[in-house]
Amino acid sequence: MAEIFGKGGDQIQVSGFYECSDCGHRERFEKGGTFPPDHHPEKPWTLYQATEELPAQQTT
Repeated sequence: MAEIFGKGGDQIQVSGFYECSDCGHRERFEKGGTFPPDHHPEKPWTLYQATEELPAQQTT
């Protein structure tokens, strides 16, 4: 499975709980918003738990 992640200022593609890839600090972000600044410089937010279907799970 591909990892879903984002850096500060990137648009959020999937709603859910994300964690700092450095220390594991978790926050909830909503699809359509933008990621806040990285919790640690150069360490992106990674999706920990989605609160909606992932793009690969969606059917047409």
